Order: sequence, then structure tokens, then C-alpha cells
Amino acid sequence: MTATADAKVWLDYDQAELDNQYEQRSLVPDGDVYVAENAAASARARAELDCRLDVAYGAGADEVMDLFPARNPGSPVLVFLHGGAWTRGDKVNESHLAPALVAAGAAVVTVNFSLAPGATLDAITDQCRRAVAWVHGHAAELNADAGRLVVAGHSSGAHLTAMMLVTDWAGHGLPADAVKGCVMTSGMYDLTPIRLSHRNGYLNLDDAAVARLSPARHLRPGLPPVAVFYGAGELAEFRRHGQDFAQALADGGHAVTTADLPGIHHFTMSRELGKPDSPVHRAALDLLGLAG
Repeated sequence: MTATADAKVWLDYDQAELDNQYEQRSLVPDGDVYVAENAAASARARAELDCRLDVAYGAGADEVMDLFPARNPGSPVLVFLHGGAWTRGDKVNESHLAPALVAAGAAVVTVNFSLAPGATLDAITDQCRRAVAWVHGHAAELNADAGRLVVAGHSSGAHLTAMMLVTDWAGHGLPADAVKGCVMTSGMYDLTPIRLSHRNGYLNLDDAAVARLSPARHLRPGLPPVAVFYGAGELAEFRRHGQDFAQALADGGHAVTTADLPGIHHFTMSRELGKPDSPVHRAALDLLGLAG
């Protein structure tokens, strides 16, 4: 979509303003420093923890995951979907989340999937579903209980996590309650503004795709508990997404924990799940059945 320079294309944003709302480095220009620090912390985690790397959950080259088994049989398992605007990111940079979760009693799985524009968002979502199904079917190999599976994700990975939340798992050969809870940080839950932004240059969403792939439009009774977080230092649109999605869940009678985290921006938010003193970590432990 194109517009004149000052025309409002979404809420009170003109095109340039909306595009900036979906460009994280417009607010945190040194974002790559945080990514590099996460990568270094992840390398240390893989060196220190018991892990199996690049385990295939499908035939595609991108369909691999890293497994961090729990220390005791029958433990819960957390499946993590990385962010990166659906165009970048890699599980290799997310191992830093595993040490605190494993120490708390969980197994952890970090997932790779294909990236846009080489893959459509429908295809990426399907890969994530198949990754979750693989973990459910192979939980015992992780010292995990398939009945205690939680999905988490950050940024575009939070969108994918929300798609796992609203998936009809019975239609994919799993128990209807295969996913017992979801933790989402800094996500996007209705893709209408994404379609109107520069991101649609690589996502190529049309109205039907927006409707199909916007988890906020697929809430229904019986969904598992959800935790939704966003940071005080985030772009306004990302804060709005979190606020609106949490409110929609609450309005629908769903169990939802939500918080606006002070002093946290998009790149520091990516670490909160792996920090024992964080509300995000504590919410994950609660959903995993590990809260004290």
C-alpha cells in the first residue's frame, strides 16, 4: 500500500511513522550489540549444559531444533520460538534462556524454522506446529512429560506462539489440550498494521492471510492459560499489541497474566524468560507447574 506523505494509514500514523513503529532499531539503534551478547551467552550455555543440537523435526534444512533435557524424568518442557521479524534470527542465539529453566526443573527446546521472504508466514506457522508436535511425541527423550508442554516466544516468535495457542491440535493429531500454556513477550497479534507497514514488502500478506494468521481473531473458549508481557521502553505499537491482546483474552474469560515491565526495551525483553528474578520467568514456571 502506498500513501501520500502525511496521510494517516493506521491509527494516527502516516506511512513513515508506521514503518518506524515496526523497525526496532528506530528506538534501539544498538540492537545488534544485544544480539551479539545473547549469542555469546548462548555459546556458554551449550558448553555447560547437556544438549542435543540440530535435531530434525522435519525434512527441510531449516527444520531443526536444539534440545536441553530436564534433569529428572517426567519434567515439564518449554518450546521456544525465536524472534527476528520473521526474516532473521536463529535458535543458536537463544540457548541463553535454557540454564535458568533447566535449573528450575524444565526441559527446553529452541526451534529453527524457515524465514521470510523465502517462506510464507503460513509455511512458517506450519513448521512451528510440526515442531511442537515432534516435541509432544518425543517428550520422553527429553526427560519430559508430553502432558506438561508450554510454548514461549519473543517478538515475531510471540506471534508464532500465539498461533500455537489458537491451533486446533486435535486436527493435527494431538490431544486438544496438547499445549498447556503460552508465554509471549513483545509480540504482534493482529497483522492488519503489519500488512500496512514496510514489513509487508517481504511478508506479502493479503486480507485473507491477515485474517488467517492473526491469532487475536481466533480466540475461542477452552484455551490454556496465557502470559503476555511488554516493556515500558518498547515501541508504542508493540505495547499496544500486548495491551490489546491481553485485554481480548481477559474479555473472553481466559486466564491471562500480563505486565508492563519498567526499564525494559525490545532487546532486553528477549532475555527476561531466562532471568530467575523476572516476572516473565516466574510466569513460565507457573505454567510449567514449577512455581514454588
